[in-house]
Amino acid sequence: MSSLTVQSIVNTVGKDLEHLSALYSHHVLPYLQRRSKASYIAAAVALYVGYQVYNLVHIPRKLQHIPAVPFWAYMRSVLSGRSTDGRLDIIYDVVAKSPSGVYLKPNRGGWSVGIVGPQALKTMFIRKDNYPKSNIISQDKEFLITKLAGSHNILALNGTEWKKHRMIANPAFHRHMPVKLFGTLCERLMKKFEIEGDGLSSIDVPAMMQRFTLDAIGLAGFDYDFQSIEEPHSDKVRVYNSIMDGFRQPIYFFFPFLDKYMKWAIPQRRQQHMDVKNMTELYQEVIDNKRKILSQQKHQQEDPEKDLLTLMIEAGRDDPSQALSDEELSGNLAIFFIAGHDTTSNALSFALYYLAVNPDVQEKARKEVIEVMGDGADIVYPTHDQLPEFKYIYMIIKETLRLCPPAQNSQLRLTEEDSELAGTFIPKNVHVQADIFAAHHNPAVWKDAEQFRPERFAPGGENEQNAKSGLAWTPFGNGARQCIGMNFSLAEQRVVLAMLLRKYTWSLPENSIHNDGIVFAGGMALLSPRDLYLKFQKRF
Repeated sequence: MSSLTVQSIVNTVGKDLEHLSALYSHHVLPYLQRRSKASYIAAAVALYVGYQVYNLVHIPRKLQHIPAVPFWAYMRSVLSGRSTDGRLDIIYDVVAKSPSGVYLKPNRGGWSVGIVGPQALKTMFIRKDNYPKSNIISQDKEFLITKLAGSHNILALNGTEWKKHRMIANPAFHRHMPVKLFGTLCERLMKKFEIEGDGLSSIDVPAMMQRFTLDAIGLAGFDYDFQSIEEPHSDKVRVYNSIMDGFRQPIYFFFPFLDKYMKWAIPQRRQQHMDVKNMTELYQEVIDNKRKILSQQKHQQEDPEKDLLTLMIEAGRDDPSQALSDEELSGNLAIFFIAGHDTTSNALSFALYYLAVNPDVQEKARKEVIEVMGDGADIVYPTHDQLPEFKYIYMIIKETLRLCPPAQNSQLRLTEEDSELAGTFIPKNVHVQADIFAAHHNPAVWKDAEQFRPERFAPGGENEQNAKSGLAWTPFGNGARQCIGMNFSLAEQRVVLAMLLRKYTWSLPENSIHNDGIVFAGGMALLSPRDLYLKFQKRF
């Protein structure tokens, strides 16, 4: 089945989800019958699909007291490729009937509780033992992310195993802030700005930011240079981008049997699974090589900017019982890549957009940079000590993450016992999930929620006022399981924005699709802009 055929399936679902059986009778079933003489296999698949669809549509009795979004309208929006902002009206209509800000929405394997209300968000994030991470994905051995990261990584584990990984990774992230590396790569990127494609007159911002962050996490993560900035079309970059594209496709998230039983019929999906195998082999080669190098360099002077892999390997030397296996190291590297690559590149892309359409904000941020770093045509890297001085840039980053949180939702969590979220009863064995995008745009919480106002995050500003009633801003989660790479990402963003502000001014081209507001790309999990090009101009 070609990628066009998969798209036709998605389009059919989008046009008429209420007649989902037609999808299988008109597309899947005939396809299987053409490819197989055993038509009973096709019938069995159709029955299995029908059972899975019934489980998706049917709301369990124990959850019927919680307001639910209309199943077909919600799924039509997701599978037709509509961006997440197009579902806000559906969600808010339901949340308005829920004093606690919780609602039901379709999810992998059935219904889950979506959380929008600040007090309910605070409860879920802070009480980690009551709401441990779900293993619904990590136990699915055929799911793409599980093949890449396994089930023994910092994201998937709970309890004492998770604490072990967190204790080892924490010092690595706190010791390792490669500000100079970020500056070096940004300088390399700015050179590409001027010579590739149409030059400064039309910069493909998301593509450029993805190339920068891929090189940054590769070098900072395990001292591996993807050379994405210099060679964006190399095979290793293609492999990584193929895997990330595979993660975003919603049809495989909601219908996991396609990965388990149907990828033989979908060449593009088969290739993505092969790419995962290639990437895991690369991780293992890097780990083997790193162990060998560290063994040879035992008595050499320490590098102040060690990569994360080095720090994680060294963490187990004093106490072998705390050492991570190669499988655990590989899984954690995969998670750090996913969490630290596309999320940061998209955050930077959105920030550059908001600065382009708010020239007064851009100029105010530039004045701050010049006050801290000085002015001139020379290339200057921000230092580690200068980053905290970019207070207004930090406010811009936070407001960007409010309007455009790269992770649209938190990871699924599972209630292990009956509990309450802001007064709403949640029975045991139910999946709950922070709906971060909806929470950040909630008009009941944020004043003029769709407007870009960095001053919301000034001392004593709106964000601090909202914090009195719970959690209203959670792009990195919160509590003990807050994203471990948060400070890494925030430092990376401040370096890039500062260096670009010092060298360029930029604006939105007249023919941009974003002239009437940001346009999001479709897809699951991660939020990204669609076809975002900006016009840059040198200041000197």
